[in-house]
Amino acid sequence: MSEVMADLPAGHPGCLVAAYCYQDRLFDREVRDLYTSAMLGWRRRFRDRLELIVARYPPRIAVDLNHLADMLSAIAEGGIVVSKVIKDKRALSQQLMLYREFIRAVFLGTRMVLLELLRHADAH
Repeated sequence: MSEVMADLPAGHPGCLVAAYCYQDRLFDREVRDLYTSAMLGWRRRFRDRLELIVARYPPRIAVDLNHLADMLSAIAEGGIVVSKVIKDKRALSQQLMLYREFIRAVFLGTRMVLLELLRHADAH
């Protein structure tokens, strides 16, 4: 996901869901239901991916997979905002890469992630 966002020539164009939820009084119930459904769809999609990880690597700490899935949505939305405000299209992909490292730490433990980072650094 971070690679796709990094390849967008002018950065991410923004998110209608964010605009709608910030101004929810301007929209009718049907529109609010639509963006709620979209957000829950993203949660399911991200949670499905997390469940594949859990099957192979049990988490090292107690975590709620719905919360981890929602965290990715929050980081993506926040990354879009940060990227636009500071006018740096790399900000979104950098935030997504940091989330990736966080997920690795949750499922592999910080020691394993650190050792892997050190091995990677030695190879370069």
